[in-house]
Amino acid sequence: MRTNSIIRVLAVVFLCVSHGGTMLAQKKGEASSATEHANKAVKLAQEGALDAAIDEFNKAIEANPKDTRLYIDRGGVFLTMRKFQEAANDFGKAIELAPKDVRGYSLRGAALNELNQPDAAMSDLNKALELKANDPQTLERRGYVFFKLNSFEEALADYNKALEQNPNSTLGLSRRADAYFKTSRFQEAKADLQKVIQLRPEDFSAQDRLMQVNARLAPAATAAPVAAATATPRPTPVPKLMTRENIFIAIGALIALIIAGVIVGKLMTTRRSD
Repeated sequence: MRTNSIIRVLAVVFLCVSHGGTMLAQKKGEASSATEHANKAVKLAQEGALDAAIDEFNKAIEANPKDTRLYIDRGGVFLTMRKFQEAANDFGKAIELAPKDVRGYSLRGAALNELNQPDAAMSDLNKALELKANDPQTLERRGYVFFKLNSFEEALADYNKALEQNPNSTLGLSRRADAYFKTSRFQEAKADLQKVIQLRPEDFSAQDRLMQVNARLAPAATAAPVAAATATPRPTPVPKLMTRENIFIAIGALIALIIAGVIVGKLMTTRRSD
């Protein structure tokens, strides 16, 4: 009997170990599948196939729904697609899974700002900065919230802090240029836009805005050239005809003509009589 009991116990232990090993293998398989789909999604997103990337992220999350990174990455693609509510939802899920991860708060703040929810966006971004002080990306995102609220000096303060750490951030430079433009600091805006174009020559938006800045800096250069002033010749004075002297001369000439006409008439009459 004792031997049978031992066998039964050993059998139960074996089954538990076997089941545990099966579950571990299954989890490893799920993780492997999630990683495979996630890698495909990242590659598709880099190639610009965003809808296909979302499909792969969906499969990755289905295989491993507890992976915070997957929600962060899929939310980032949603941001690129300007599907801001879907992005905010993904970042919210990431916050649930990892409440101490700065990325969830920072990115959800960016999405909420695009959804015109500045108070909620500011709350998330401030929380992100509590978790990671002076994070340059979070500072850029909070600066943009200030910019949309027309708080341009606060926006500039955040952009300056961010660019001190990452001076080649084209997004930070571009947005700081906009804030400089709004505060009529056109020379500073010009310098930032020139650097953006240097770092990213294909940025046609920056080129257009630089033209606007240059127009503000040199308005005379874009205006029609003014003709050189030349001396206007004085008109030749027209002689006055209706003077008193001319009137008397005219009257005298008229009387002379009348007298001459009378004399000629008498002579003609006399010749006929002869």
